[in-house]
Amino acid sequence: MEFCIIVSYFEKNFYFCRQCHLPAKRIKTKPMKKYLVSSLLLTFLMLGCASFNSMDSFYSKHKNDENLSSFQVPSYVRSLLKNASPELNELFKNVKDFRVMSFNDCSPAQSQQIKEEINGITQNYKDVLRKNENNTQSFVAVKEKGDVIKQVVMHRTEGNNHYILYLKGNFDPERIQSLIDKNELDDLLEI
Repeated sequence: MEFCIIVSYFEKNFYFCRQCHLPAKRIKTKPMKKYLVSSLLLTFLMLGCASFNSMDSFYSKHKNDENLSSFQVPSYVRSLLKNASPELNELFKNVKDFRVMSFNDCSPAQSQQIKEEINGITQNYKDVLRKNENNTQSFVAVKEKGDVIKQVVMHRTEGNNHYILYLKGNFDPERIQSLIDKNELDDLLEI
């Protein structure tokens, strides 16, 4: 009696092929389970490594650096600031995360490391502004979803000093462009 490899349905303790209706061999599923488990594990590892390039991981890595000054505005303070004045309400109404980090007197190695890490974070962002003047370099990069800007990263280097601004929320692209054109993002770095 000839056996088919294709298993289709179970009938009275026998497996039959859908095409020829002859008895068929049961296919072992262990290799398929191993493949499925391996691919799921690989996916989780890739997602875990991808999250390394985030502003949270950057901050966690550098929060104990001696030359770092930083602040993050907690959500309850943002809600208080929104109610303080119409100008602050306009600025903070869609902000979910607001951070400013300042690295002073960086060594060349630390300066290079900061640049590489910020470039890694913003590799999937869209550059909106890049400016190189004398001893100052600035760039603004945004992450978009549809017609809304979800994240803004500004990095300014002045000699051995690095200033980083991070905004997360739902922003109107015209409002962000207006802040860039009026150098108001630079003003936020000096808060």
